[in-house]
Amino acid sequence: MNLSSPSMKGVVSSLAAWKGRGIETEVWCWTCDDHLPATIRKLPRIGDVRLLGGFVFSWLVFWRAWWLFKVRKQPRPDVIYSIAWYHKACDVCHVHFSQVDWEKRQRLLGIHSLRDLVESIVNKLNLRRARSFLRQTTARKLVCVSQSVADDMRTENSRIPIQVLPNSYDPQRFHPGVRDQFRAATRSKLGYDESRRVFIFVSTGHYRRKGFFLAVEALSRLRQSHPEACLLVVGGREERLASLRRTLGTDDDWITFTGMVPDVERYFAAADAFLFPSYSEAFALVEVEAAACGLPLFLTPHHGSEMILEDGVNGRLIEFDAAQIAQVLAEFVEGRWKPTGTSLKHAVDSATYAQRLGDLLLEAHHTP
Repeated sequence: MNLSSPSMKGVVSSLAAWKGRGIETEVWCWTCDDHLPATIRKLPRIGDVRLLGGFVFSWLVFWRAWWLFKVRKQPRPDVIYSIAWYHKACDVCHVHFSQVDWEKRQRLLGIHSLRDLVESIVNKLNLRRARSFLRQTTARKLVCVSQSVADDMRTENSRIPIQVLPNSYDPQRFHPGVRDQFRAATRSKLGYDESRRVFIFVSTGHYRRKGFFLAVEALSRLRQSHPEACLLVVGGREERLASLRRTLGTDDDWITFTGMVPDVERYFAAADAFLFPSYSEAFALVEVEAAACGLPLFLTPHHGSEMILEDGVNGRLIEFDAAQIAQVLAEFVEGRWKPTGTSLKHAVDSATYAQRLGDLLLEAHHTP
């Protein structure tokens, strides 16, 4: 339950608004931000469970619920809201990722390293857990972050009603004014003069899934005719970034890694466009944040892109092909294509998100 988590940001930001509406919230979690307006119950952390954390956490939630509501006969909460597949005996489940889609993409990409093999095994296990959840859950509603994810869930279980609610963004931080406010200072800090055409890629990890290597190959091709093009990579743990540098085997100055930053909006301000050729997403919040800052979007047809991209208006739809991406980017660099407007399409701000999700929880309370 941390604001630093893209999928949790909207929920954490909503807690105060829910409290104001009379919704008293108890959170079961491993970690959380300080001073949340909710009752916090931290479940025991058992060693380093990074890869299989979802399974361990689900197990802890199940036994805690069994002990409280079955053995001790404590009253069940009015609404049990499960984020992801953590608790089958819930009323509302919020689906932030489609293991169905990622499993399909993994088959197409193939396995080329031990990391790829581990990712494939873990996702297959998560897919089995998701399908087991959808067969057995008591949830009366699924909340999905994009229409594409909702379509996957309907295919898996058509009986549970589904509502789409995209992740929220903070309009106080992400807006067109940040470019005038921070562009010059941030570009100077990064060593970019105005001749550079900067494409920004933002991710805290999962670089293969998010198309990082495809972005690098596309920019490398583009630079053959446009050496002023460069890639700004924001986010990521230092040890993972060091591994990426070794994999790329280059010290070229056209790729800049910033590591984790607290003010990503300043780096959006420094960029000229947002490049995100991801293979599998659910609803990438960074796409909304980039669009809110006025950056043109270059996105592959992954889940969630349909919620923000208007092809030819606020960006371009690109293929999973480095040569084609380079051609599209060249049109932008050369001025042969420019965005014709700004659009946030289905994006919602923090206040709207809190209102809608609160409405869903209250509706679940009143639905028999």
